[in-house]
Amino acid sequence: MDDPAEMPSRFDDAMQAEYRALAASIAAQRERAERLQDLADHARAQAEQDERALSSLAGVLGLGPQMCLELLDDRLRGHRLQEIAVRVLAKHRRPGESVHYKQWYGLLREAGYTVGGKDPLATFLASVSRSPHVRGVGQRSGLYVLRGGADPDPDAAEEPAQPAASGHVSIDRARSVA
Repeated sequence: MDDPAEMPSRFDDAMQAEYRALAASIAAQRERAERLQDLADHARAQAEQDERALSSLAGVLGLGPQMCLELLDDRLRGHRLQEIAVRVLAKHRRPGESVHYKQWYGLLREAGYTVGGKDPLATFLASVSRSPHVRGVGQRSGLYVLRGGADPDPDAAEEPAQPAASGHVSIDRARSVA
């Protein structure tokens, strides 16, 4: 039989062990709860970001309760004008092949696009001249080329050339004659 004097000591040891186990379990549960809360916060933030993107996309597609402002006015301006103008030019010219901005504007109009602003031609010129996809040829010539092709040598001497069908002299053609 057990010694009655040892019983309180074993009981205290068991209670101490149970106390330590319960405290460790609580600490582990709190740590797990924090990790789960972090995951939930991250998932909530991602869902909110996705909802904003979905709302923007719905506005562009005309599916949302409020249409995108760009859809209310079909005249091109700014970055959208640059993108579409470069796309239209790429259909008609190879990189490095020059075009006068008025002819380029005509190509855009023939493709069915309109440009916004009080003076649409000036708006067009101001916008496309800042496009990273084109560069001007010479100073104040009005000629532009798509980037990405063989760039003409800016130091080469320019020879007179015959006007192109548009009435504008192509610097690329002038150099190929030389």
